[in-house]
Amino acid sequence: MTRPVRATGAVSAHGLPRSDPSVDALSDALRQTIAQHWTRRVTSELQVSYSFEALLPRLRVLDADATVLAMVARSATEEQRHAELCLHLANVYAGRRVDVPPVPFALPSFGFDDEHLEVALHIAGLCCINETMATAYLEHSLALATAPIAVAAHRAHLREEVDHARLGWAHLASPAVSDETRAALARCVPRLLDANVPLWERPDAFLPSAGVPDHGLPSHADCVRVARAAVNELVLPGFRHVRVPVGAWRNALPGRD
Repeated sequence: MTRPVRATGAVSAHGLPRSDPSVDALSDALRQTIAQHWTRRVTSELQVSYSFEALLPRLRVLDADATVLAMVARSATEEQRHAELCLHLANVYAGRRVDVPPVPFALPSFGFDDEHLEVALHIAGLCCINETMATAYLEHSLALATAPIAVAAHRAHLREEVDHARLGWAHLASPAVSDETRAALARCVPRLLDANVPLWERPDAFLPSAGVPDHGLPSHADCVRVARAAVNELVLPGFRHVRVPVGAWRNALPGRD
């Protein structure tokens, strides 16, 4: 599945400026580095959009709650807009039109015959873990940002990302997910975290380790701290709240006794 992203269009609905004096004040080298970061983010946002699109018909077959179905459909469109937002930022920081390669996509299988569990695992990983952690990251990024374009971008992104996390918890709490599926899911959550959290803790391939806080780009140390806090203060309590009986996940706190 591949689709081009428009360089303009829906991005203007976010109210992002087309230029920013605080961007102009950066060195050319740092501007290009930030542009590369946002270009990579275009790809990740599109992959999330495609994931929502792929899950929607499977949720319909499982008689998922109508509100959840509507949220999934809306989230696919919103993630497309987020990709456009990231591309707009890449263009502004680069000072030119940035090309983004096609993004091939296929939703992976967890290898279970039970479709209810397969879909629950995808929803748990995509929404309850990744989108919840993304919300925490964006909230922190917004708190750091002073550059007008970064403030506007993070505010627009965060406003919609919150609902993408909520839809995951809503599905797991709904009658469409049985207690047996919740129990099976709980046994898989540690592996989901083992797969997903390191991606949040990995140093950014383009940004300096200190980040560029004024432009809403936290340091690597901050990213690690926010990721671990999100797991322990939001993700794990969230699973317990929707009756997925997970325990502690010590890997989220390396060095802890």
